[in-house]
Amino acid sequence: MTGFAQGLLDALLRDAHLITPQLFLMTVATLMLWPGDLFVNRGSKHQWAPVTLVILAITAMLVVRTENGLGFGRMFQMDGLTRGFELLSILGAAGAVALSQRVLNGLKQQTVEYYALILFSLSGMLFLCGATDLISVYFSLELMAVCIYILVAYLRDWSTSVEAGMKYFLLGAFSSGILVYGISLLYGAAGGTTTNLADLNQALALVPKPDSLLVFGGVLMVLVGMAFKVAAVPFHMWSPDAYEGAPTPITAFMATAPKAAALAAFLRVFGTGFHGLFTEWVLPLSYIAGASMILGNVAAVKQVSMKRLLAYSSIAHVGYMLLGVLSADPVAGAQAVWLYMAIYIFMNIGAFAVVIYLQGKGEGERIEDFKGLGRKHPVLGFAMMMFLLSLAGIPPLLGFFGKFYLFKLAIEQGHVTLTVIALLTSAVSAYYYLGVVNQMYFREPAEGEAPALGTLPTFIVGVACLVILVGTAFGPWLLEWAGKVALS
Repeated sequence: MTGFAQGLLDALLRDAHLITPQLFLMTVATLMLWPGDLFVNRGSKHQWAPVTLVILAITAMLVVRTENGLGFGRMFQMDGLTRGFELLSILGAAGAVALSQRVLNGLKQQTVEYYALILFSLSGMLFLCGATDLISVYFSLELMAVCIYILVAYLRDWSTSVEAGMKYFLLGAFSSGILVYGISLLYGAAGGTTTNLADLNQALALVPKPDSLLVFGGVLMVLVGMAFKVAAVPFHMWSPDAYEGAPTPITAFMATAPKAAALAAFLRVFGTGFHGLFTEWVLPLSYIAGASMILGNVAAVKQVSMKRLLAYSSIAHVGYMLLGVLSADPVAGAQAVWLYMAIYIFMNIGAFAVVIYLQGKGEGERIEDFKGLGRKHPVLGFAMMMFLLSLAGIPPLLGFFGKFYLFKLAIEQGHVTLTVIALLTSAVSAYYYLGVVNQMYFREPAEGEAPALGTLPTFIVGVACLVILVGTAFGPWLLEWAGKVALS
C-alpha cells in the first residue's frame, strides 16, 4: 500500500465519526440499488417511500448525535453551522420523498433508483455543509448536483423532463468549470500552498498588490460558480425550465434541500475563506442579491404556470437570503439565513403538496387550475393561502419574521439600498401571490368531486400549516430559540 493510500485509510479510521450520517446514507443507498432492487418486485416498490423516510429520520438522529470536530486534513468540520444546515437539508429531502409516493404511483414510475439518488444527493449536501476546503466544497457540490441532474430527467418518456435535465446538466458543467478555474487561481495566488479556507484567508491577505487582480479574479469565479448552484441572477437561467420539467416532488427537492446546503457553503467560503477580502466581493454579491430580488419577483408576475411562478419566487428568496451572506458578522448572518431557510422549507413544501393534489386531478400546472379551491376544499385552500401569504412576508405570519430578521441585520450592516429593494420587491411578490389567492376564493370552481389528498401529502400540508400558525402566535420567541439551538 502506497503512503498516500495508507494516510487516507488512517484519516478515514480516525475521523470517520465526523461523517457517520454520510457513511450511513451512502451505504444504505448502495444496498437499495442492488440487493434492494433485486429482491423487491415492481408492485411493492411504492413501499420505498416510507422506508426512505425512516432512513432520513435515522440520519437526522445521527447528525444530532455527532460530536463537533475537525478532520480529514482539515477538509471537513462538524460544528453548529454544519449541523443546523444538515438538518435543513434532511428536512427538505424528507418533504420531497413524502410527496413522491402519490406522484410516482400515478405515473407508474416507482423505482428504487429514484429514492437511492435522493439519498446519494443528500450525502453530498451533508458533506457540503461541513466542507472547510475549496477542494471538498467542489467535490461535495458535484456529488450533490450529478444526482439531481438525473432526477430532473427522471421521466424519460416526457420530452420536457429530458430537456430540462439536459439544460441543467450542460449549464451545471459549465459553472463547475468556472468554479474549478477560480479555485486554481486562488491556489496560485496563495503561493501553491493551500486551499483550506482558514489558511487561504490568511495567505490571500498577504498577496502583494501586483497580484491582487489574480485574487479578485479567483474570488469572482468562485462567486459565479456558487451563485449558479443557488440560482441567483444572472446565473438563474436553468432554474425555470428545470423546475417546470422535473417531476414536481423533485422540483420541491431542488427548491429546498440543495439551496440549504449551498447557502451553508456560501456562508463558510465567504465568511471564513474570503472574510479578509470582504471589500473585494461585497459589491459583486450585492449586485447579484439585488438583481435576484428584482428579476425573480418581476418575472413571476407574468407567469401562468404555477411551477414557473414558484421557480422565479425561489430566485427572489435567494436574493433575500444573500443579505445574510453579505453581513460582516458571519455568526449573525448564518443565524438569519438559517431561520429564513427553515421557514422557507415549510412554506415551499406545503405549497408543492397542494400543487401535487391538483395534479392528481389532471391540473395544477397552471395558476387557473386553482380556481375555486377555497370553496371546494376549504381546509386545503386555507392552508395554501397561509403558505402564499407567508411567502410574501405579510405580517403577522411566520414568513414576515424571517424577513424581518434578515432586513434588520442588513440595515445594521449598512446595506440600506438593498433593504429598500427587498421591501419594494416584497410588495411586488404580494401581488402575484394574492393573484393565486384570488383564483382560489373569487373564481367559480370547476365541476366535479374533489379527490382525496392522500395520507402523506395531508400530513405534510397539516404540519407545514401548523408550523406557520404556531410561529405566527409565538414568532419572535420561537425564531430566537430555534436559531440559538440550531447553530449552538
